[in-house]
Amino acid sequence: FSQRGAAKSVAVAGPVSVPSRSILVACTAMVLVARRCLSCAAVLLCSAFALASTAAAAAADGKEAGLSAKAAEKGRRLNQWWHPKPTWTWTSTTTGSWTYTSTKTTTSSTKTATTSTSTTKTTTSSTKTSSTSTQSSTTSTTKTRTSTTKTATTSTTSTSSATTTTTTTRTVTSTTTITTTSTTGPHVFGGELTKSTFKGWLSIWRSKYDFGLWKAGIPDPWESMLPKAMKGVKPRIVASMGGVASGVVTEGMGYGIMIEGFLAAKGSKKALDAGLGLTKSWAGMVQGPGDLGLTSPFGGGSNYNDSATKVESWPYGISAVEWSHEDLVSAGVAAWKFPIKTDEIQSYMGSASDGDQDALLGMIYLAGALEYPDDFVDMTMRTLISFASADLGFPDLYRTLPNGKKMFVPKLGSMWGGLLPPGGKYKTKQEPWCYSPGYFAPAHLRSFRDFAKRYWKKSFNDYMPKHLDGGKLSTLEELLEAFDSAVVAGYNILYYSSCPSGTVSNWVGVEAPCEHNDTLHCPGVPWRFTPWVGAHGGKCSQSGTDFGSYGADASRAAWRIAMDYVLFREESTSVTIYDRDGHPDHSAHFGARSYLNRIVIQYKTHATCDGGVPGACMKWSPSPYELAHAFDKKYHPPALNCSGVPFAPESWWAGFMAYPTFTAFVAPYDEIGAAQMTYWMDTFSSICDFKLVNLTDYAAGPKPMGKICLDSYFEASQAVISTLIMADNLVPMPGQEKDSPADKVTVLREQGEELDSVLPASRETWQWHLTGAGVFSAGLQALVAFTAIGGIAVLLVKRRTSHPAYAQMGLHELRNHVLQPEEESALGSARDLA
Repeated sequence: FSQRGAAKSVAVAGPVSVPSRSILVACTAMVLVARRCLSCAAVLLCSAFALASTAAAAAADGKEAGLSAKAAEKGRRLNQWWHPKPTWTWTSTTTGSWTYTSTKTTTSSTKTATTSTSTTKTTTSSTKTSSTSTQSSTTSTTKTRTSTTKTATTSTTSTSSATTTTTTTRTVTSTTTITTTSTTGPHVFGGELTKSTFKGWLSIWRSKYDFGLWKAGIPDPWESMLPKAMKGVKPRIVASMGGVASGVVTEGMGYGIMIEGFLAAKGSKKALDAGLGLTKSWAGMVQGPGDLGLTSPFGGGSNYNDSATKVESWPYGISAVEWSHEDLVSAGVAAWKFPIKTDEIQSYMGSASDGDQDALLGMIYLAGALEYPDDFVDMTMRTLISFASADLGFPDLYRTLPNGKKMFVPKLGSMWGGLLPPGGKYKTKQEPWCYSPGYFAPAHLRSFRDFAKRYWKKSFNDYMPKHLDGGKLSTLEELLEAFDSAVVAGYNILYYSSCPSGTVSNWVGVEAPCEHNDTLHCPGVPWRFTPWVGAHGGKCSQSGTDFGSYGADASRAAWRIAMDYVLFREESTSVTIYDRDGHPDHSAHFGARSYLNRIVIQYKTHATCDGGVPGACMKWSPSPYELAHAFDKKYHPPALNCSGVPFAPESWWAGFMAYPTFTAFVAPYDEIGAAQMTYWMDTFSSICDFKLVNLTDYAAGPKPMGKICLDSYFEASQAVISTLIMADNLVPMPGQEKDSPADKVTVLREQGEELDSVLPASRETWQWHLTGAGVFSAGLQALVAFTAIGGIAVLLVKRRTSHPAYAQMGLHELRNHVLQPEEESALGSARDLA
């Protein structure tokens, strides 16, 4: 009966774990041998024997693993509804340094493949258990019996009873059991060290906040015209320093609103207050300065009437909606930099799409944290419409592929970039046909689409910009199409402007001219010549970073794509890639996960230490130089340059270059288990030591110690956003349906497989070894089992109508009964319910 189980001769104190598959084979044999005389009692007896034996095996294995029903239930409850996540068991000792203790107990068993935790007594300062399956000091990841899973086990050979404890620099006992029906796999996140590091960077980031909108040269917006939640809130700004971004810039304001929005959606009152204060200042920035004689709302327009509010005025599109059905202040996108100096006004005008989209995403999450009050939704929806028009070119600035699909290309702001023509009425203010892959934010665009679809009101149609040909108002359907098409266009441009290592160009070309400059939409393929501007190898750049080089503007692509994988896992892996002529390229497979895996492979292959092993990196020095080998050009790693990134990159040693790459590890990579991916993120998080940092008042304590730990504005912004993602702080849009059919299927499947996850992860009797003999044996058993099931079903059906109980109910006469229409309908409904 026991097959492999008997061959193993496992000596245990308690009932022998007989594989349930073997029991099924035995029952099947009974059915086949005694099929004609088999009674219901025999069937029930056989089934009871199988269930009892399986339960006994599970109980024995549960005892070996030291698990209780209470712990298993706790692990189940920790699973989030919106997609299955790994569950972990952490036993941490914090001694002021990063320590790792591996405890391994061997027993008298021979060649076992168990991964259960022994009951060896160890001393730790804190213990946290939240899993349904425990493995001791292993790094295997077990996905339990799904159609798209892999099982990785580690065999242990032992012949004596002994306990060995090895202490290095961190104490961790980690287990991962993932149950999922997804073909893409749930995202991974860092451990306690990563979460602690995020808190440190958040403290640094919040130290950049300051009270007083007057410091940006802007008066406070009128209280009576604000949404209720913003009334009485102190306006806050993000003070940036260094480079072209010194002052108060929409980039920093956008980062702040987005970060606080995500944290507010998770229930943080402090984050909600900070986010509302920043949003109040954003509303003032849209209005513009009040004492310089500038037009209001200033938005992303020029300094003349209607520039920001009329789609037909230059620059093309509306950047603000100045009126509201709720009698609220103007809403939209703002000029990119404050305080504005009138003698240099040309250098301050126009929005910047990167900051605009981050601010808008944060507003949507703040609206969710407030449970979507009408006035706040109205303000946010007008901001969304303004962003789509000013920064995407909605509704008329697009190209059409040969299959008829519209392609909106995100501009770099209200006045330049993207598909704006080099001449004519709506000519670009700066270099034409320019685009930055680092601005591409697919998760943002999908969130805008979903927010508009879910919370749209008929009255919002009045805010929509008009089409230039005839003045007809654009529609919600067109708006949703624009967001979706911008995602497809962005991924295609990223495909043609990135390398196998994951490096991306700061600036690339998207030249696709129409016959006349005043024509805003026509057939064309924006990525036809990417990364070059046109067929003759033209270039473009801005912000002090180089064309065709991996630098400060391009580095943000990694965390923006990581957000897409975390929040839109399925959509982000099913992107259509087109060739240079605009036809679908079915040989190209590209999306969020495939792009992020490029970065993971680069680290795994070319770093000189394995970050997936705790303590393996930075053993001899606090410097992460071993990790730098993957991307630092002085070590000459391969694939930093390619046709999509033709020029040398900036140094990995800048925090704004290194930290975004760390977020790539949230996307599963088949060659590295989930536990190792978590260790990689913890390894990256250990680069900076935050033990002495004051997490509530950064200025009151010392700075973090480490080699890539600068606390300046831009370095801190990239570190805090990256660790925000790695620490699992991204949640779906608040209010998103929790009971969609796909989610229900996943939850039910997960609950149905809980018993399997309680069993030892590497028990070979539960694994299907795909050798030739294994496939044949498994197939034979499956064939016999299905034959038995069919036989039982036929037998029961034949006997059912002759059973006295059925005869009393008149069911034997049903075969000759002609169904009436209402009876047929009722039976149909019953079948559907079944």
